[in-house]
Amino acid sequence: MIIINSGAYVIAEFQAEFGKIPPSLLPIGNKTLLEHQVANLRESFPDEQRIVVSLPEHYELTINESHLLTRLGLSAVFTPENFTLAESVLYVLNTLGKADGVVRLLHGDTLIGGFPPGTDLVAVAKTRDDYGWQYESVADETLAWCGFFCFSSARDLIRTLTISRGQFTKAVRIYEESIPVTLCRVDDWFDLGHINTYFRSRSTITTQRAFNELTIRAGVVMKSGSPSRKIQAEANWIKSLPVRLKRYVPQIIEEGIDARGDFFYATEYLALSPLNEIFVHGRNPESFWQRIFFLIRDFLENCRELQPTDELKQKIAADMALLCREKTRQRLSAFAKATGSATHHATTCAGRSLPSLEDMAEVCIARSMALPVFSSVMHGDFCFSNILLDSRSDALKVIDPRGMNELGEMVIAGDQKYDLAKLAHSVLGLYDFIIAGRYQLLETASGDTEISFNLDARLESIQKDFLATEFLPGFSTREIMPLVVLLFLSMLPLHADRPDRQRAMKLNAIRLYSTYLT
Repeated sequence: MIIINSGAYVIAEFQAEFGKIPPSLLPIGNKTLLEHQVANLRESFPDEQRIVVSLPEHYELTINESHLLTRLGLSAVFTPENFTLAESVLYVLNTLGKADGVVRLLHGDTLIGGFPPGTDLVAVAKTRDDYGWQYESVADETLAWCGFFCFSSARDLIRTLTISRGQFTKAVRIYEESIPVTLCRVDDWFDLGHINTYFRSRSTITTQRAFNELTIRAGVVMKSGSPSRKIQAEANWIKSLPVRLKRYVPQIIEEGIDARGDFFYATEYLALSPLNEIFVHGRNPESFWQRIFFLIRDFLENCRELQPTDELKQKIAADMALLCREKTRQRLSAFAKATGSATHHATTCAGRSLPSLEDMAEVCIARSMALPVFSSVMHGDFCFSNILLDSRSDALKVIDPRGMNELGEMVIAGDQKYDLAKLAHSVLGLYDFIIAGRYQLLETASGDTEISFNLDARLESIQKDFLATEFLPGFSTREIMPLVVLLFLSMLPLHADRPDRQRAMKLNAIRLYSTYLT
């Protein structure tokens, strides 16, 4: 049996970022830490069927979290929140009636790439930090206990945990008096229990799209890839920002051409959390998100201080027409051709008859084109994954701007409605939930398939607050929803490598059309 010890809440610094959650549910690399832990455990111990995670006694799993545990094949034991580590492990063993056999323990805030085989061992690793860990001297080197243990005798472990009076280290020492314990060094260890080690670990577990390459080293983010012009446009956008907007972006350190002939640019690494991970995996209260929406509103207001010429206004309007009309039609056609999908057939949602995808697109194009133009500095991909929160200074940073219009020209200006639509496709469209796999496809009685997100009351309240916020002057946020539907329709061919995700995007476009446009 394997026990992941996550029976306490994260420290206060983390709670300011993600709310009151157990450490194994911290987000990292667009997944929970628990998902990474279980994947590595199953790879190292394929014959071990039972994995148990301990959680705080009063922690209420969301529907999505319950589905996650089921998908991972885990069972949960809820332990009293004032217990020490030793008491928590003992409680789990007694609750499960585990009185014999092998027990492996992994701390809930620890990620190890490759676990040492064998039994009766303590994993140790080299560290440059000092957090009061237990240390061992191995071959003239000082190594720290890194959060993984294996004991061949559950009975002896229970005995030593009982007599150690809540001291886990003491229990291990007593255990090895009767059963020798080996120190096994591991090199692929990430400690995520402290704010600085957490962000250091994040820098090596990055998510990236197929068109670029991202490396983070020594506090510097290096970005390159193909098409090279796209990367160059991002750097140009950051450099060309008005002075008042410089505080919203990371500082460019270097740019140039790499050995392969591709353009690259380097910025400072910001040890900050992206809003998509906070939104999907966090438990932040409604007031937290109200503050975020106000910060976003201020950013958009600063971007609108652009003073465009009549010629620039015409170019902005023309680019928006290309984004709405031509781009959507081309992408929908590409999707139909690649998948054989009949985009001209009628659709349904919740038992209601709806137009075909093609007709939905035309309705949304017409409604989007009828909206006023808001000339501004435009990010172009203003979704949650590209917005970072600096909780200490109560500020936002933005990354990965579009930097080009539909004609391929490097620009910083555009119609701010598009930025609001990208924002809404995260909050109301729940794009980041799809990317994280936090959705279900349900078969209806009529044989149709619909997408479900199982939102709780907290998330529904956050969405209502978003709709109630006036991000653009005199403009109701609800009016942007036709453009959000177009975004999902235009994304369909981009996810050809993931048919499951592609299907979810299509069903989500239908859901949004049914919810907001009928």
